[in-house]
Amino acid sequence: MRFRAILWGLVLIVFCALINGITTTISATEADLISMNFRYNGTTYTYSSTALDNLNNFYFRSIAQKNNRLGTPMERADLLERVLALGVEPSVAFQYCFPGLEQVIADMKKAVDCAPQDASFTFNPKRTPYFVFQHEKMGYSLDTMALAHEIADNLRASSTFTIDLHPTNLYPDVYYDDIKDYATLRGSFFTSFNENNANRKHNIALAISKFNGLKIEKNREYSFNETTGRRTEANGYRPANIIVDKKYVEGYGGGVCQASTTLYNALLLAGLDFREVHSHSLVSSYVNMGFDAMVNFGSADLRWVNNTDTDMFVRTYVSGNRVGVEIYGKPDKTRYTLKRVTEIEKEITPPSDEVIIDKNGEYSNLVNYTDESAYISAPHKGYRVRAILEKYEGNKLVERKLLRRVSYQATRGVKVVGNKERPKPTPIENEPLRPEVIEFWKRFSQV
Repeated sequence: MRFRAILWGLVLIVFCALINGITTTISATEADLISMNFRYNGTTYTYSSTALDNLNNFYFRSIAQKNNRLGTPMERADLLERVLALGVEPSVAFQYCFPGLEQVIADMKKAVDCAPQDASFTFNPKRTPYFVFQHEKMGYSLDTMALAHEIADNLRASSTFTIDLHPTNLYPDVYYDDIKDYATLRGSFFTSFNENNANRKHNIALAISKFNGLKIEKNREYSFNETTGRRTEANGYRPANIIVDKKYVEGYGGGVCQASTTLYNALLLAGLDFREVHSHSLVSSYVNMGFDAMVNFGSADLRWVNNTDTDMFVRTYVSGNRVGVEIYGKPDKTRYTLKRVTEIEKEITPPSDEVIIDKNGEYSNLVNYTDESAYISAPHKGYRVRAILEKYEGNKLVERKLLRRVSYQATRGVKVVGNKERPKPTPIENEPLRPEVIEFWKRFSQV
C-alpha cells in the first residue's frame, strides 16, 4: 500500500508539471461549486466540490490549491478532458481534477461491476433429476472513460447535474441453450442375473458402481480394469463362479464380466469407439453372442475412447435382478439409431457326454440305479458368429459395421449314472398277479 501511495504521488507530480503549462490561474467562487449525482439501480451517489475543503489528505488538498484546480464548471470540464487526452487513466484523472470523486466512482464500480457467469450444470446420478442446470447471468462494467466524458459534457451545461449510469453489458461464453442437451440419453443397456446368488450380485453391483457418475471426456481413453481395480477380497469382492480354461470355477470377482458386458453395450449404443474388448470362451447367458466383454485384471481389459464431439456422463444402477447403464450427452447431429445384430456363421456340435458312475453315492439325490441317469452339466453347442452394428436413419439402414468375429467353444455334457442294480420284484405265491404288476414285468423284461 505504501508503494502504491508513493507511485500515485509521483504520477500526480508529473501531471502537475504537464498541466501547469496548459492551465491558467483560476479563482473559485460560490457559483463555481459543483454537485454531481449518479443514479443506479435505485441508489444515488453524490459528489460535491465542497468536499475538497474537507479532505483529510493534506497532500491532495495542497496540490489542488497550488495548481488552482478550482474554477468554473466549463473550465474544469476542459481540464478533465485535457488530462484524459494525455493518456491518463480515468481514475487518476478524477483524482487530479476532482479530489474525492475517485472514491465515489470506486464505490459505484463496486456496486455495478460484476463478471458474467456462464451457464453450467451438475450431474448427480443418485438424485432426481440427474442434471441440475444453472442459467447464464449477464455481467456489467462501469465504463469510467465514457463516464468521464459524460461528466465533462454535463459540466459545460451546468454545475449541478444528475447522470443515470448505463453500464456496459458483459456477455457470458456459455448459454443454457448450449448445454441443455447434455441431459439427452445417448445409449442404455441392462442385463439380468439370478438374485439368489448373493455373492455374484454383490460383485456385479460393486464393479458397476465404480462408473456411476463418471464423466467421459472427449478424446480421452478409459479402462475398465483401472477404474474397478483388482478383484480381490481386500477390494471388497467375493468368491463366485468364473470361467477358467473353458470351465466354471469359483474365484473372487465372479460376476464382474456381466458388469463389463453391460457397460460395453451401453457405450457401444452411445457411439463410442473401443481400443480393447474380449469375448468369453463360452456363450454367456445374459447377452447375445458377440456382444460380451470379458475382463481379467492383468490380461484382458475393456478400453474405450470418446471420439464424439461431446462429453458424456454415466449412470449405473442395480435394481432387483437387473444391472443397467445409461450414457448421457449431446445427441448425435445425424440422429442415427444403432442396432446390434448377431449373425451365426457356424454351429459346433458338442462332443459325446462324459459319463460318471456314481460308485460312492455322491449323487444319490439324482440317481441310484443303473437304469437312472442325470446331467450334472448339460452339453452346449459351440458357435462362430459375427457381431455387427447397424446404423439407421429413421427406418432406413445406412451402414453395417462388422465389430468382430467370435468363436465360442462347444462343451460336452457330464452325465451321472447310478451304480446299483434295481432289485426285481418277487410275486407272492397263490396270489393272482395284479394287472399293474404284469405290466411292470413286461416292461422290465424288455430292459
